[in-house]
Amino acid sequence: MKNKKELILKVAEKIISEKGYTETTIDEITKKVGIGKGTFYLYFRDKEDLFFSIIKEGLEKLMEEIKKETEMIEDFFERLKKGIEIYLSYHEKNYSLFKILLQEKPFIKRKSFENFWKDFFKKWDNFMKDGFRKEIGKGKIKRINLDDIIYSLIGILHGNIHKWIIDGRRYHLVEKKDIIFEIFVNGIKK
Repeated sequence: MKNKKELILKVAEKIISEKGYTETTIDEITKKVGIGKGTFYLYFRDKEDLFFSIIKEGLEKLMEEIKKETEMIEDFFERLKKGIEIYLSYHEKNYSLFKILLQEKPFIKRKSFENFWKDFFKKWDNFMKDGFRKEIGKGKIKRINLDDIIYSLIGILHGNIHKWIIDGRRYHLVEKKDIIFEIFVNGIKK
């Protein structure tokens, strides 16, 4: 059962990234996967549910990878640098996921999109805020609102990902990790 759901997600992500959300049909997805529509509806309420499931699963895998790869790094700033590297690498490897987010934002119901991101950032908040809070307590980071810190980092990351896409993906996104780290950290480090 799980494999079938994963296959639907994988095929749908590929089709949506190539054709766009509005041009992709459930019929097309089920045909490509080799299942009936009834099977599709066992896993997803509708195409919008499928869309958000693609994004949610992709971003949860990203979060798991960052946690796994950084949990043994004691120095906060080294952990942050490694997290930036993984974030960029993940988006480069999973370009279609970011492409979907970028191109489909205007076509998804605004309230659904907002609710999705609120839920997503709650998960990141706990993961990220604790580290920043501890470093503020140690006096290594200026006393800045934690949301402002986190959203600024994500903004820098996404700005660089957008630029990479605009530049035709001609270089490895991970090459930007040091400059992103440098710009971000020097803005908050005492």
